Amino acid sequence: MPIKIITDSTANITADQIDGIDHVTVPLSLHVDGKLWMDTPDIDLDKFLHTLKHTKSKSTSACPNVNDWLKAFEGSDEIFVITLTSALSGSYNSATQAAKIYHEKNPKAKILVFDSRSAGPQLRLLAEKIASLASAGKSFEEIVKATEEYQHKLDLMFALQDLTNLGNNGRIPPAVAKIAGLLKLFVIGTANNKGEFELLGKARGAKKARRKLLDEMVKAGYKGGRVQIDHVQNEGSALSMKEIILDNFPDAKVTLEECGALCSFYAENGGLMVGFEKE
Repeated sequence: MPIKIITDSTANITADQIDGIDHVTVPLSLHVDGKLWMDTPDIDLDKFLHTLKHTKSKSTSACPNVNDWLKAFEGSDEIFVITLTSALSGSYNSATQAAKIYHEKNPKAKILVFDSRSAGPQLRLLAEKIASLASAGKSFEEIVKATEEYQHKLDLMFALQDLTNLGNNGRIPPAVAKIAGLLKLFVIGTANNKGEFELLGKARGAKKARRKLLDEMVKAGYKGGRVQIDHVQNEGSALSMKEIILDNFPDAKVTLEECGALCSFYAENGGLMVGFEKE
């Protein structure tokens, strides 16, 4: 039976296949400065980030609708869907509704919709796990069980350098965002068990922020497993983060990717998102 992995665009995966398994991305959309931006690979990210930083109006995001998901499901009998945390978006609920409709029309189809309870790199790690299991010939049920167990071994940390959008949208006081920028403070946080973003602390300067990120990873149970670093137009800092990890855990597998529009919307310019395996 054809197997398909489907992620929403917060996974920052643009490839048509993962480890030989078909992959489809379903984009979210954003309304910034009166314009609709689709979170697709062809978006002008420079222009989007510039507009996001300089707009004075509230910016919003919108999840894919049911028809978007149904279109992605077409032609497959075994479907694994991974979405942005339901605590931030309706993407999971929309995908779940689509799965019910698709199954009614295709009763033999098997569909699992994962609420990642996270964002960005953690979705990629889940997708890669599913792909490796599928490529190894595991059954749908075996893949579901193994992936659910794997999800409990994943975590996400982030370091935010620019808080302008968070201030504009009322998530933090605008004055705090301005002061953080003036003092070059980085906000360090994580995705908690409910899939909500939780602040862990602050650090002054990029070097201290990366060091604190690793400290928080180790506190959470990191011991040298797989790491995926997604960055918002900040490859230099992402590479430095990779070096710090490898200095402490030489056998770790660390890969980098640039954030798409939706993750850039939350992490903002210069932000780092680090997904990792823990014990």
